[in-house]
Amino acid sequence: MPAKAGIQNFEACQRFLFYDVRMKTAYILHGITDAHEYLEMGFPSPSNAHWIPWLQQKFLRAGILCQTPEMPNPHMPNYQEWAKTFSQAQLKEDSTIVAHSAGCGFILKWLHKNPSVKLEKLLLVAPWLDPQNVFQDFLQFNFSPDLSKRIGELHVFYSEDEPVDGVKNSKETILNTYPNTKLHIYFDKRHFCLNDTGPTFDDLWNVCNS
Repeated sequence: MPAKAGIQNFEACQRFLFYDVRMKTAYILHGITDAHEYLEMGFPSPSNAHWIPWLQQKFLRAGILCQTPEMPNPHMPNYQEWAKTFSQAQLKEDSTIVAHSAGCGFILKWLHKNPSVKLEKLLLVAPWLDPQNVFQDFLQFNFSPDLSKRIGELHVFYSEDEPVDGVKNSKETILNTYPNTKLHIYFDKRHFCLNDTGPTFDDLWNVCNS
């Protein structure tokens, strides 16, 4: 390789690394899935389901480094396993996290256990906190009211025709604990899955990008 070309490549790498350090980051967290959906090849992986791939692409095209971590055994979730996977996240004070269903309960518990983490935005879509303790200690924790002081904006997306038991109670718990939460109400989006929203979710992106 000619010396000039080598220098140009080195300078390009430096520019890329500098840009990467300054890049905003975003993470999208999926929820729990049924065993047959997880084990059968005809279904996408949870991190590639519903509107998640579309939203990731919107972040990337806006110059925000966005990742959708695949949580281990989403049909039989274990908090420690999920936390170990999520520990790789590069979170900064200008980071955004979007979570769906049980992913909302996980990130709230994770933030409770990591009190030094600050975020620009946290968006919870159809939040589920397992109020009936179906998954034992997976989502069991004591809410910290101080969490709202570490998050610039907290948003909850909820549909009045929500079919999943426990989401309504979970939504109320979040709103009562964090009264500054912005609630986005719908009437026909059910659990905000692919069949409910389609593969895109413009309202969600508009909040992420505002």
